[in-house]
Amino acid sequence: MIIFGWNFQTIKQIGFVFKKVCEHCNNEEYWVLTRTITWFTLFFIPVIPYSFKFFLSCPVCRYGFDLNREQVNSIRPLAEVNQLLVDGKITKDEYQTRVDTLNRAELDSSNQNEITTNEVILDNNTDLIYCGNCGSKITKELKFCGNCGVKVV
Repeated sequence: MIIFGWNFQTIKQIGFVFKKVCEHCNNEEYWVLTRTITWFTLFFIPVIPYSFKFFLSCPVCRYGFDLNREQVNSIRPLAEVNQLLVDGKITKDEYQTRVDTLNRAELDSSNQNEITTNEVILDNNTDLIYCGNCGSKITKELKFCGNCGVKVV
Protein backbone atom coordinates (compact mmCIF):
# COMPACT_ATOMS: atom_id res chain seq x y z
CA MET A 1 0.00 0.00 0.00
CA ILE A 2 1.46 3.35 -1.07
CA ILE A 3 0.25 6.53 0.56
CA PHE A 4 0.75 9.69 -1.46
CA GLY A 5 -0.63 13.20 -1.39
CA TRP A 6 -0.22 16.74 -2.61
CA ASN A 7 -0.77 20.33 -1.54
CA PHE A 8 1.78 20.18 1.28
CA GLN A 9 3.23 23.69 1.37
CA THR A 10 6.44 25.19 2.66
CA ILE A 11 6.53 28.94 3.15
CA LYS A 12 9.61 31.12 3.37
CA GLN A 13 9.64 34.84 4.01
CA ILE A 14 12.49 36.11 1.87
CA GLY A 15 12.52 39.58 3.38
CA PHE A 16 11.13 43.07 3.55
CA VAL A 17 11.20 44.98 0.28
CA PHE A 18 9.85 48.52 0.42
CA LYS A 19 7.51 50.71 2.43
CA LYS A 20 4.04 51.02 0.93
CA VAL A 21 0.62 52.15 2.11
CA CYS A 22 -1.78 49.20 2.04
CA GLU A 23 -5.01 49.88 0.16
CA HIS A 24 -6.79 47.35 2.36
CA CYS A 25 -5.87 48.43 5.91
CA ASN A 26 -4.31 51.89 5.22
CA ASN A 27 -1.18 51.08 7.25
CA GLU A 28 2.22 52.10 5.94
CA GLU A 29 4.63 49.22 6.51
CA TYR A 30 7.49 47.41 4.79
CA TRP A 31 5.90 44.76 2.56
CA VAL A 32 7.21 41.18 2.72
CA LEU A 33 8.33 39.05 -0.21
CA THR A 34 7.23 35.45 0.42
CA ARG A 35 7.81 32.20 -1.49
CA THR A 36 5.40 29.27 -1.30
CA ILE A 37 6.35 25.82 -2.61
CA THR A 38 3.67 23.15 -3.03
CA TRP A 39 4.91 19.54 -2.83
CA PHE A 40 3.86 16.07 -3.89
CA THR A 41 4.28 13.82 -0.84
CA LEU A 42 5.03 10.12 -0.44
CA PHE A 43 4.35 8.62 2.99
CA PHE A 44 3.81 12.19 4.26
CA ILE A 45 7.33 13.20 3.22
CA PRO A 46 7.66 16.07 0.70
CA VAL A 47 9.31 14.55 -2.38
CA ILE A 48 8.67 16.59 -5.55
CA PRO A 49 7.92 20.32 -5.68
CA TYR A 50 5.36 21.12 -8.35
CA SER A 51 4.36 24.74 -7.75
CA PHE A 52 6.42 27.82 -6.87
CA LYS A 53 4.61 31.07 -6.08
CA PHE A 54 5.91 34.42 -4.98
CA PHE A 55 3.78 37.13 -3.48
CA LEU A 56 4.22 40.50 -1.85
CA SER A 57 2.02 41.11 1.19
CA CYS A 58 1.23 43.68 3.85
CA PRO A 59 2.57 42.42 7.20
CA VAL A 60 -0.46 43.80 9.06
CA CYS A 61 -3.49 42.46 7.15
CA ARG A 62 -1.83 39.97 4.72
CA TYR A 63 -3.40 41.69 1.70
CA GLY A 64 -1.12 40.90 -1.21
CA PHE A 65 -0.25 40.47 -4.84
CA ASP A 66 1.08 37.59 -6.91
CA LEU A 67 4.35 38.41 -8.65
CA ASN A 68 5.65 37.17 -11.97
CA ARG A 69 9.23 35.95 -12.47
CA GLU A 70 10.58 39.30 -13.74
CA GLN A 71 9.18 41.17 -10.74
CA VAL A 72 10.62 38.61 -8.34
CA ASN A 73 14.04 38.74 -10.01
CA SER A 74 14.08 42.52 -9.69
CA ILE A 75 13.23 42.75 -5.98
CA ARG A 76 14.61 39.50 -4.54
CA PRO A 77 18.23 40.71 -4.07
CA LEU A 78 17.00 43.73 -2.09
CA ALA A 79 14.72 41.56 0.04
CA GLU A 80 17.56 39.14 0.81
CA VAL A 81 19.92 41.97 1.84
CA ASN A 82 17.21 43.55 4.02
CA GLN A 83 16.55 40.21 5.72
CA LEU A 84 20.27 39.71 6.44
CA LEU A 85 20.31 43.07 8.22
CA VAL A 86 17.13 42.30 10.18
CA ASP A 87 18.54 38.91 11.26
CA GLY A 88 21.78 40.58 12.40
CA LYS A 89 23.95 38.55 10.02
CA ILE A 90 25.54 41.67 8.52
CA THR A 91 26.44 45.06 9.97
CA LYS A 92 24.99 48.39 8.84
CA ASP A 93 28.20 49.16 6.96
CA GLU A 94 28.06 45.84 5.08
CA TYR A 95 24.37 46.48 4.40
CA GLN A 96 25.10 49.90 2.92
CA THR A 97 27.88 48.45 0.76
CA ARG A 98 25.57 45.75 -0.60
CA VAL A 99 22.74 48.19 -1.27
CA ASP A 100 25.15 50.51 -3.11
CA THR A 101 26.32 47.54 -5.19
CA LEU A 102 22.70 46.65 -6.01
CA ASN A 103 21.97 50.26 -6.97
CA ARG A 104 25.01 50.37 -9.26
CA ALA A 105 23.98 47.11 -10.89
CA GLU A 106 20.46 48.49 -11.29
CA LEU A 107 21.75 51.63 -12.96
CA ASP A 108 23.91 49.57 -15.31
CA SER A 109 20.99 47.37 -16.34
CA SER A 110 18.27 50.04 -16.27
CA ASN A 111 18.64 50.59 -20.00
CA GLN A 112 18.01 46.88 -20.60
CA ASN A 113 15.21 46.21 -18.08
CA GLU A 114 12.01 48.16 -17.63
CA ILE A 115 11.34 46.91 -14.08
CA THR A 116 13.59 48.12 -11.25
CA THR A 117 13.61 47.47 -7.53
CA ASN A 118 11.90 50.79 -6.82
CA GLU A 119 9.08 50.37 -9.32
CA VAL A 120 7.56 46.94 -9.11
CA ILE A 121 4.37 46.85 -11.14
CA LEU A 122 1.56 45.52 -8.97
CA ASP A 123 -1.92 44.56 -10.09
CA ASN A 124 -4.20 46.64 -7.86
CA ASN A 125 -7.33 45.02 -9.31
CA THR A 126 -6.84 41.78 -7.37
CA ASP A 127 -8.49 41.30 -3.99
CA LEU A 128 -6.19 38.58 -2.72
CA ILE A 129 -5.35 38.08 0.91
CA TYR A 130 -2.88 35.45 2.01
CA CYS A 131 -2.99 33.54 5.27
CA GLY A 132 -0.04 34.56 7.43
CA ASN A 133 0.26 31.02 8.77
CA CYS A 134 0.07 28.81 5.66
CA GLY A 135 0.18 31.25 2.71
CA SER A 136 -3.08 30.05 1.16
CA LYS A 137 -5.17 32.43 -0.92
CA ILE A 138 -8.33 33.54 0.85
CA THR A 139 -11.05 36.06 0.09
CA LYS A 140 -11.84 39.21 2.05
CA GLU A 141 -15.16 37.85 3.30
CA LEU A 142 -13.67 34.90 5.23
CA LYS A 143 -13.00 35.18 8.95
CA PHE A 144 -10.84 32.02 9.11
CA CYS A 145 -8.41 30.34 6.71
CA GLY A 146 -10.00 27.32 5.02
CA ASN A 147 -6.65 25.50 4.89
CA CYS A 148 -5.27 25.84 8.43
CA GLY A 149 -8.10 27.46 10.43
CA VAL A 150 -6.17 30.52 11.64
CA LYS A 151 -8.26 33.66 12.22
CA VAL A 152 -7.84 36.21 9.43
CA VAL A 153 -7.20 39.80 10.56
